[in-house]
Amino acid sequence: MNRCSKCVLPGSTPNIVFDKDGVCNYCNSYKKFEYTGETKLRELLDSQKRTGSKYDCVMGLSGGRDSSYALLKLVKDYNMKVLAVNYENPFTDPRAKINIENAIDILGIDVVRFKLKNRIHERTFKHNLMSWLRKPSPATIPMLCIACKTILSGIIKYSKKYNINCVITGGNPYEDTSFKKELLNVSRDQDHELSFITSLYGIVRETMKNPSYYHPMCIPTIVKGYLYGNPYAIGPRFFASDKTFIDLFHYIPWKEEEVESRLKAELGWDYPHKFKSSWRFDCKIGHLKDFLYMKTLNMTEKDDLYAKMVREGLISRERALLRLSDENQIYYDEIQQVLNQVGIKDKSILDR
Repeated sequence: MNRCSKCVLPGSTPNIVFDKDGVCNYCNSYKKFEYTGETKLRELLDSQKRTGSKYDCVMGLSGGRDSSYALLKLVKDYNMKVLAVNYENPFTDPRAKINIENAIDILGIDVVRFKLKNRIHERTFKHNLMSWLRKPSPATIPMLCIACKTILSGIIKYSKKYNINCVITGGNPYEDTSFKKELLNVSRDQDHELSFITSLYGIVRETMKNPSYYHPMCIPTIVKGYLYGNPYAIGPRFFASDKTFIDLFHYIPWKEEEVESRLKAELGWDYPHKFKSSWRFDCKIGHLKDFLYMKTLNMTEKDDLYAKMVREGLISRERALLRLSDENQIYYDEIQQVLNQVGIKDKSILDR
């Protein structure tokens, strides 16, 4: 496979172009991530601490590595009183559930849990997968996860219920997948605060090519998902404008080795090692998405993640290539479990 000589992006990456030295245009236009700084973060967090209040902030907890680490940092390093909110995703890996219980027990925090009614997560996932199979497109693979895009609205709901002014998010800053923007005709270099809105136009345009996505059952979830898809979306801006949103790892560096070592040592955190990678193991639908990206683009989101980490100097190109060779595997048994869970009996989906 032809890959960029500087990062690791393959020639199948959407809209990729190589210069005479074999360096891709993703590299040539890339700007390193600029952190706001821990001093500013501490000042901001301290301003949210309220004497006499039970909670200083609220944040979502999935049991994956980044939300678990953000929680650890908030409680242990910044002395924040955190209310954790767990969305009971029906496709959660069992190990992630153990991680959640360990975290709330060791850190001594409160957690509230919620789930979507009437199995709407399973139903919208099944419908959108069947719609995708009618007209496969890598641009619409994220529609499989439309129900999870509504999670932030639940977190905001609990912030209002418990009168909490501060909402923390803790995503890996390099997870903003560049090639998914390009698939929607959005510049890969567009600022993350603006790209959500412009991506919305792109996803509407792409899904309109396959109108079966707009089944009456799915429309409320689609609307809510794209209203509340992230803190920069329309919903939080207009319906939670009184809340302070803090994206933790836009202030302080995200360092993979530190993340995993502290989680394991201090929270007993782990992941199923058969997956080779600890990234995004917590939702089983991720395995299906990897499969579909491999079928349509011959790459996964890991290619994009490690390409960014190479550009940031967090990992060598050689190490990234070794990891991709080891980690870009398809876990058919996990995908089969997901299909069985929603009653899809057509196994031709998994034709290799």
